[in-house]
Amino acid sequence: MMTPAPGRSRVVVVVAVVAVVVALAAMLGVGLLLLDRRSAAPPTVPDSSTQPQGGAPPADLALRDDRSTITLTWVDPADGLVPFMVAGGRAGQALGVMATVGPGETSYTVNGLNSRVDYCFTVLAVYGTDQFATSSQVCTSREG
Repeated sequence: MMTPAPGRSRVVVVVAVVAVVVALAAMLGVGLLLLDRRSAAPPTVPDSSTQPQGGAPPADLALRDDRSTITLTWVDPADGLVPFMVAGGRAGQALGVMATVGPGETSYTVNGLNSRVDYCFTVLAVYGTDQFATSSQVCTSREG
């Protein structure tokens, strides 16, 4: 039995890392494009008769506001088979991707927030580079 040369193993690892980085960059780009398009339009109630692209969106998005941190939770529609992207930003402004969350994870905590500013969030289930479904949006409601 032949063992691979040490240099070849290193090349395989480098190629695998590059492939993961490219895949994450593609997911991030799709998320930014989607969020940019969605933030320009006024909020609307989703039409339940339309099928989301790729699969069902994350359900029951909720937030717990601890002033400087916000913890988001949701229901995974794909039973741990797809990753998620968490997007957020100041209320009334365009949302941006804040994090990528692994398959099966159903919460994310945002740290270091201004306790006097309202924020909005949404979560995208990523079924493929051009297949995703976006949850409803949740926002804080803080009094000055």
